[in-house]
Amino acid sequence: MNSCPFVDINWLSVIVVTIISFPLGALWHNKLLFGKAWNEDAKPVFDSSKKSSFITLFGLTALFHFIAVAGLDFFIGTDATAVSGMLKGFFASVVLVFTSLAVTHLFVGRSIRLILIDAGFYVVFYSVAGLILGAW
Repeated sequence: MNSCPFVDINWLSVIVVTIISFPLGALWHNKLLFGKAWNEDAKPVFDSSKKSSFITLFGLTALFHFIAVAGLDFFIGTDATAVSGMLKGFFASVVLVFTSLAVTHLFVGRSIRLILIDAGFYVVFYSVAGLILGAW
């Protein structure tokens, strides 16, 4: 491993996985999967008619996912396989993301169902991301 951790990150794979996060999120929050339940419990206030809100929402989402995926790539390491990457993505998401989202959701009075939907997305996303990063 290099002395500078940013050298070991595969930036192209991070960009690709960041892009993949959008259709995965759209599928996850689709009415055929969890969209109806998510809307009932989350009661989102996003106004899609405002172009600046749309750009801000998706621009910041891309930025935050990019940072998270770069961190996951660093955590996975350069000698990972698809399976080890997937397992590390799963482990990191359950131990860090799921628990953190759960605590935040509990303190703002959100339902267990919403915790499972929101945190569940990240467990699936980081497992898939880890698989791709590890295989790359």
